[in-house]
Amino acid sequence: MLSLRLAWRNIWRNKRRTLITVTSIAVAVLLSAVMRSMQEGQYQDMINTTVGSFSGYIQIHANGYWDDKTLDNSFETTDSLLAVIQNTENVSAVMPRIESYALGAGQQQSRPLMVMGIDVDAEQYLMNPQERLQQGTYFQKNNEQAVLVGRDIPERLNITLGDSLVLLGQGFRGMSATGLYPVKGTISLPNPELNRSLVMMPIETAQQFLAAHNRLTALAVNVDDPDNINTVVQKLRTNLPTNDYEIMPWQELMPELVQGIEVDRVSGYIMLAVLYMVVGFGILGTLLMMIAERTYEFGIMLSVGTPRHKLALILAIEILCITMLGSVAGISLSLPVAWYFNINPIELTGDMAATMENYGLQPMLQFSTEPSIFVWQAVVIFGITLLFSFFPILRASKLNPIKAMRG
Repeated sequence: MLSLRLAWRNIWRNKRRTLITVTSIAVAVLLSAVMRSMQEGQYQDMINTTVGSFSGYIQIHANGYWDDKTLDNSFETTDSLLAVIQNTENVSAVMPRIESYALGAGQQQSRPLMVMGIDVDAEQYLMNPQERLQQGTYFQKNNEQAVLVGRDIPERLNITLGDSLVLLGQGFRGMSATGLYPVKGTISLPNPELNRSLVMMPIETAQQFLAAHNRLTALAVNVDDPDNINTVVQKLRTNLPTNDYEIMPWQELMPELVQGIEVDRVSGYIMLAVLYMVVGFGILGTLLMMIAERTYEFGIMLSVGTPRHKLALILAIEILCITMLGSVAGISLSLPVAWYFNINPIELTGDMAATMENYGLQPMLQFSTEPSIFVWQAVVIFGITLLFSFFPILRASKLNPIKAMRG
């Protein structure tokens, strides 16, 4: 108790020195936490853009569809199948879909297009196309004879709102798929490739066009908590016959996204390691300065009989308290910064924005407010400070009292 009291008094005996040390630790925590917040925010934005607003966190297909994406590998939907999935714990929404490809033509131009049939009401829980409309109006019912197209398709096909879009393709079991549909609206999606190629139809209209009555290529599933995806997948695999269906989490649907995030995360760790080294040596210099300024004081303490281990203990408590103060201050400073940029992402322009759009990402820097980010950065800086404080403490405890008092 006496050692703690002495250490606390020593900390505030020289407020300037203490504030310099606390500030250096706080700035280290601030920089590392904000950097990690920006990285993790970007990863979450990538996942939300590609998974949470298009594919769904889980997809259910007929066995073999993912390896050979044809309508012949579609499956027939039933009310009992939908009920089993919807009643699974942590499942928030189920979106039926049928997907294929067709040649789209206007009056003078033709382009290959992706045709997606959606449930008009259920799709509001995933892509939410009604909120993404640039022009026109949304579908009224699942058998409406109309289409919504990506925002760049009208320019590619030289058509306008209200014009007819001709679609030519192949339906279920080799049936001919042909249709003429008025363009009811255009939608803007985060993925530029979808903006150039996606045609949306009400699901019954799409099934009629593809001669695939009551058939689906996928059921997209959203969950309440993305962290529990594996648990939901296991429950679905238990509740559904695995010989008939393949249940895939988004990590299996998009392995290239997972790999991209992991590679970028490793590069982020390398940058953080460099930052930690710079910060560590900066803190070491601050602590050595603190020890050097108090050499005479330590010499007096040793000369009057203070045990060396007691002196080391007092110094360790001082550094521990200063480190805790700096870590708490760093978290307190970094949280508002991350919170602000989480609500108001940094919008990018120019070449950087174009590059991000080419990768299907929104041109903005999104920050994360996940609490573990800030706690872990504080813990790491705390550990680095304690590690680098070992040498100054050892040096102070081995001082020669006579030499120390002579200066």
